[in-house]
Amino acid sequence: MIELTKYETQWIKLIKGHDQDKYPLTGYWHNTLKPLFVEIYGWDPDEDNYHGYLQCVFGELLEIYLKIQDDQSGSNKQLMDLFNAAFYKGISNDSELPIERTIHILCGLIRFNFVTYKDKPR
Repeated sequence: MIELTKYETQWIKLIKGHDQDKYPLTGYWHNTLKPLFVEIYGWDPDEDNYHGYLQCVFGELLEIYLKIQDDQSGSNKQLMDLFNAAFYKGISNDSELPIERTIHILCGLIRFNFVTYKDKPR
């Protein structure tokens, strides 16, 4: 069983669509994640250091993804998709900043991984 912190579990639950009344989907993951980020870290990325917010969220999501990834193909296709998103805009992933596009891909990878977890205190 994968051990996740309380906050990692919260990120996964948000990404998987739990508690949408508290964390509504906005159409862009980097916007959908803001309320939980404010709740956990206590500062609003819209008012202060948006790029710091993106870097923090990317780091959190990458760490979660690396813990729960289920790609056993040996080709690392999921990681290749992540890097491609950083370099190229797509039709469905057209955010201006490369880090916003990679956050979008990471959320998709996390959302569609099967995870059985038990909270571990942070």
